[in-house]
Amino acid sequence: MSGNGDWPAIAREEMRFFGDVSAAISHEINNRMAVIYEKAGLLEDLATRLAQGKEVDPERFAMQSRKILEQVRLAREVVRNLNRFAHSVDVDQATVELDELLEFVVALYARKAAMVEATVSVAKASKAVALTTSPFVLETLVGRSLDIALAHVVEGGTVIVAAEASDEHVTLTFSGLTGVNEPIEPPQPAQGVAALLEWLGARFRSAPDGTELVLEIPDSGR
Repeated sequence: MSGNGDWPAIAREEMRFFGDVSAAISHEINNRMAVIYEKAGLLEDLATRLAQGKEVDPERFAMQSRKILEQVRLAREVVRNLNRFAHSVDVDQATVELDELLEFVVALYARKAAMVEATVSVAKASKAVALTTSPFVLETLVGRSLDIALAHVVEGGTVIVAAEASDEHVTLTFSGLTGVNEPIEPPQPAQGVAALLEWLGARFRSAPDGTELVLEIPDSGR
C-alpha cells in the first residue's frame, strides 16, 4: 500500500461497489424466485386438472419439479456468492489466488455482462498467481475494470480476463475490447477508483491498439 490514501473517497467507492453488486445479486435472486413462482403455478394448475378428473401426464409434474429444483440450485449458488462477497471485508490483507478471485468476480458480474449481451471468461494462468493485498479492494478494482471492459466490448463479444505475475507486481489483462484509449475513466464518478489505485500504487493502462485494458498492481507481500 502507498501513502495514507483519500479515505473518504475510498470508503465511498467501496460502498458504491458493494451496493452495485448487491443490487445485481438481488435482481438475480428475484429472477430465480419469479421462475419458481411460475413453475409452482403450473404445478397447481396440473393438480387442479387432476382433481377435476382430467387426464394429466405424470411426466408434466416431473418436468416442472425438475425445473423448480434447478432454479433452487441456481438461487443457492447466487446466495453463496453473496455470502462470500459480504465476508470479503472481514480481513484487511490476505494472500489470494488470482484465478479463483477472478472467477468469483466474473460470476458476480454475470448479470451486468448479460445486460450488454456479452460474456466474460477467465483465461487460466499456466501457473498459480497469488497476490498479497486487500481482498475487497482488489475485488472492487477488478469489478470496476470489468465495468470499463463491458463499456468497450462489442455486442455478443467476450471479455477475456487473465493474470500474470512478475517480480514486482501482478498484471491483470482484460482483452476482447475496442476503442479503449488513455486516459481511462470508469463509467461512473472516478474519484474513488483513482483513490483506490493511488492507495495500492496500482495503475490502469491500455494497449496501443485499444483492444486491452491492463491493471498493474504491486504485491505488498513481495
